[in-house]
Parts: sequence; structure tokens; C-alpha cells
Amino acid sequence: MAKLKTSQKIIDCATRMFAEHGYAGTIMDELAEQCSVNKASIYYHHKDKATLYDNALTALFTPIANTVIEAVETVDTPVEKLEHHIKIFAKTCAENPYFSAILMREMASGGANMPARAREQMQRILFMLNQILQSGASQHIFKPADPLIIHFMILGTINLYITTIPLRQSLPENDECNQLNNTDIEPASEQLYKTIVDSLLIKQ
Repeated sequence: MAKLKTSQKIIDCATRMFAEHGYAGTIMDELAEQCSVNKASIYYHHKDKATLYDNALTALFTPIANTVIEAVETVDTPVEKLEHHIKIFAKTCAENPYFSAILMREMASGGANMPARAREQMQRILFMLNQILQSGASQHIFKPADPLIIHFMILGTINLYITTIPLRQSLPENDECNQLNNTDIEPASEQLYKTIVDSLLIKQ
């Protein structure tokens, strides 16, 4: 039990530091100090920095993918599935802001350090979206669409919205848009869902 607790403590601390400083910017000596463990303990539990990054991102990404997929499977129609896909993904990302910070760093670097297991979790989300879009098209509900483009619209919008919250909160309250200080993910995900589904629906 103590071994498990130490391993999880290191993962939790490392996840925060990877989100704040990126893979290259996370220094193992500093991580050991932040975790209140010695560096040998980190290597004992997680072998090396790359393995630790792999373990941290897999632990972070897998529950998010599971939550989105399980939510989509509770509804029947393509429109409902797309709504759940977008809104549950947004809600789950907002509840796990380290995910957004790490994902945006990886997207900006072209996935330079993205571990294979973390990639697989993002692929699971993409594959689910592809199934929704194909089902909608086969039922003549949705126009044919490139799932990767829709996927990027969802990923980019939601995660940029979350990662820019501190920046937007620092701006004057009387900004011209009157929305820059908004941090509520629900109306943002509702707007995104409506924009995407309106572009996909075949008008009857």
C-alpha cells in the first residue's frame, strides 16, 4: 500500500509540473523536491522521466476518454450522441485542467513527447466521433464530414477556452466583447455544439 501511495503521489505531483512547465521544463530534481521524495524513489517507481510522463498522461487521459465514451453510449440518436460527446468532453476537461494544459502543449509541439498510450486514448475519442458522424450520415441526418476536422474543432475550442481562463480573467471587466472574463464551460460547450450540429444537419 505504501508503494502504491508513493507511486501515485509522484504521478499527481508530476502531472501538475508537466502541465505547468511541459515535458522539457520539468526537472527531476525539482520534481523530487516538490513531491518530498528523493530522486531515486522516482526512478524506482517510474524507471525514468519518459516512463513517468507516459504513466502520468495515461492516468490523466484514460478516465476522460472512458467518461466521454460511456456517456455517448447512454443515448441513441446521432444528434444526441454528438451533443453528449461535445458537452461531456468539455465538462470533463474543465474538471481536469491539467489535461488541457498538457494537451495544448503537445498539440503545439506536434506531439513531440506524446506517449503512445496517451495517443491511444485520444484516438478512442476520435473513433467514437467518427462512428457518430458515419451513423448520422447513413441515416441522412448529417452531411458527410471529415471527422478529424470536427475533432480538431472540439479539441481546439474547448482546451483553448480552458487554458486561457487565467489570461482572460486578467483583462478589464469592461472589455468590448463582454465575454472574455467568462469561465463557465457549459454555455461555451452549448455554443460549440450548436455551431457544429447546425453545420452538419441536413435540412428537412
